[in-house]
Amino acid sequence: MRKVLLIFICIISVNTVSGQSINKTLAPLNKEISDPDSLGSTYYSQLFGFNVASKANLKLFEFVYNWMGTPYRFGGDSRKGIDCSRFVNKVYDYVYDVFLGGASSRDIYKNVIPVGKDELKEGDFVFFKIKSRVITHIGIYLGGGKFAHSASSKGVSVGNLDDPYFKRYFFTGGRIEQQ
Repeated sequence: MRKVLLIFICIISVNTVSGQSINKTLAPLNKEISDPDSLGSTYYSQLFGFNVASKANLKLFEFVYNWMGTPYRFGGDSRKGIDCSRFVNKVYDYVYDVFLGGASSRDIYKNVIPVGKDELKEGDFVFFKIKSRVITHIGIYLGGGKFAHSASSKGVSVGNLDDPYFKRYFFTGGRIEQQ
C-alpha cells in the first residue's frame, strides 16, 4: 500500500512541475498571438496565398472567402450564381455599407475617381476591357496584386493583376470618393 501511495505522489508532483514549466513556456507565445487582427491576417494570408496586412479589413477577406467557388451566372445575384458587377455590389453593401444600386461595371466606373495600378489600395475597384473597347469586367482589389471577382470560367475567385491575361486587359483602378 505504501508503494502505491508513494508512486501516486511522485506522479502528481512530476505532472505539477512539468505543467508549470509548460505554462511558463507558453506565456510569451500567448501574448504574441493575443491580437485577433494579427491572427485573422495570418489566417487569410495562408488561405489566399499572399501577405494580408495586419491592418486589413478582415470583413472583406471573410466575405470573399465565403463566396469563393460560387459559379458565374450572367445577371445572377445569389450563391447559385453571380456575375462580376453583382458580386462587387454585394461586397460593397456587406463590407463597406455602401449601396451601389445594382450598377453594372460601366455604371460604377462613371462614379469613381480613376486610380493607377501602382496606386491601388484594398477595396478599390479594378476595371477590365476584355476583347472590347468598353469596360466589360470588374473586381475588388485585395492587395499584393490580387483581386476578387466573379469570372465566367471560375466563378468567384481571386485573380492576379500580373497574370498575362489580366495584365493584357486591365484598364484602370477606381476609388469611391470619400464623403
